[in-house]
Amino acid sequence: MHLLDFLEPWEFSPVLMVSFLLLFWLYTRGFMAIKRVDRTAKTYWQAVSFYIGLFSIYIVSHTYIDYLSQYMFWVHRFQHLVLHHLAPMLMVLGAVEIVRKGLPNYWPCWSSVPTLIRWPCERLYHLIQHPVLAPILFVGLIYLWLIPDIHFIAMLSKKLYYVMNWSMLLDGFLFWWLVLGPEWRGEGKGFKARIIMMFVVVVPQQLLGAYLTFSTDVIYDVYDVCGRAWPISPIADQIYGGIITWIPASMMSVLGLVLVLRRRLNYQKNENYEKN
Repeated sequence: MHLLDFLEPWEFSPVLMVSFLLLFWLYTRGFMAIKRVDRTAKTYWQAVSFYIGLFSIYIVSHTYIDYLSQYMFWVHRFQHLVLHHLAPMLMVLGAVEIVRKGLPNYWPCWSSVPTLIRWPCERLYHLIQHPVLAPILFVGLIYLWLIPDIHFIAMLSKKLYYVMNWSMLLDGFLFWWLVLGPEWRGEGKGFKARIIMMFVVVVPQQLLGAYLTFSTDVIYDVYDVCGRAWPISPIADQIYGGIITWIPASMMSVLGLVLVLRRRLNYQKNENYEKN
């Protein structure tokens, strides 16, 4: 398979393509606007981080990998690692808020949305972004879609399969935005909460990954029903998927912990500098 064949949409999704191109255009437009105002702005590393995250979403959701994820458990777990952990984290670190600066003048602002719609949306956002509920949702969604009966149905239903993937991506964005977004700069009042959140999400992922890795029974027989894309034993497929759920996903959470600590140290350093 040639590279271009690999990158071609396996199953064309208008929603994903429109979202991908729109985010790419708005971020690029916002980035160029920043550079026109301040040519010394050190935002290139952020742009690289954002684009890598954005393209990684396309690769695991719209190419041959999306096909493999429907017929290989370990590829499916890799797909969700990218959608739920890697891509959202990279895009948040890439200052995804730059997208706002790329909005055209004619684009309607959120404040112009009728209160009847805006108010419940804002209340729901604040609820799911609560420091207690956010990590529970983050880990709970992983467990939910890996319940054998639910996973079986989701992998056989195209609509539910898309709901599963989009929910993982959206929840990943919300969680990493809460932990590393610009709304928190490193102030003491949010530091402890974020540290606890990162510890809370690490342990359940490790337990789930270890369970999948060391289980001697085939838990997800849907891949036997559909047939695996490559000749691999069901147990080996499950072990590889368990390892991806166990180690890389946990390491992403540990990386998030390190980034929270780094932001806190930078905030203290700047605070001490201003005092002196």
